[in-house]
Amino acid sequence: MPMPWHKPRVREAADENADAVILLHGLWRSLWAMEPMAKYLNEQGFHTINVPYPSFSKPMEEITQIVREAVARHGGKRTIHFVTHSLGGIVTRKLLHELPPEQTGRVVMLAPPNQGSEIIDWLARCKPAKLGLGPAGMQLGCGKINAPAVPEQTEAAVIMGNRSSIPFFRWLLDKDNDGIVSVERGKIEGMNEFHILDADHTFIATDPRVMKMTRDFLRHGRTD
Repeated sequence: MPMPWHKPRVREAADENADAVILLHGLWRSLWAMEPMAKYLNEQGFHTINVPYPSFSKPMEEITQIVREAVARHGGKRTIHFVTHSLGGIVTRKLLHELPPEQTGRVVMLAPPNQGSEIIDWLARCKPAKLGLGPAGMQLGCGKINAPAVPEQTEAAVIMGNRSSIPFFRWLLDKDNDGIVSVERGKIEGMNEFHILDADHTFIATDPRVMKMTRDFLRHGRTD
């Protein structure tokens, strides 16, 4: 039986014509990881749809379908923006090319492994770790990202952190990293802005600076 936290959490905007924002968490996270951002953006006037998905038990194709259905059910005919954390950014890349151009809004990716993760490559050598990553996680290795780049007409910003609260994996990563993803591996063809902040991978979506930058980019196509 689906529990309340398995369903999208929708916050209606005061303006019925307000733009919608789809929020997607990362691997092994839940809807709650994006709740502070969803609440903040709703207070800023957006219609927010915080979408949970089984990141560690379903393949990317099934995850994409779950998000696709949530967009269709709760997005209506509004302009659709995306705010994503980590794996959520890869899921969004698969969806962007499906939305009608006139409905596609802007994208803010937080700590996305757009060029794959060295950690996934290392863990993939260990069978128990592979089981823990799940089928979607296994698709995040370097050179294994099977998702198109950002569409040419879509404005996108990438925000990376360079502080690690999980030092265990740092030896696998480039010098500049957030403990999970190397900063350079967050870059993607077609992005409009790329920022590096003193933030870590796990909590970057709740950083007040990141929230403000996200709001500004969704509103104006640029951060202030």
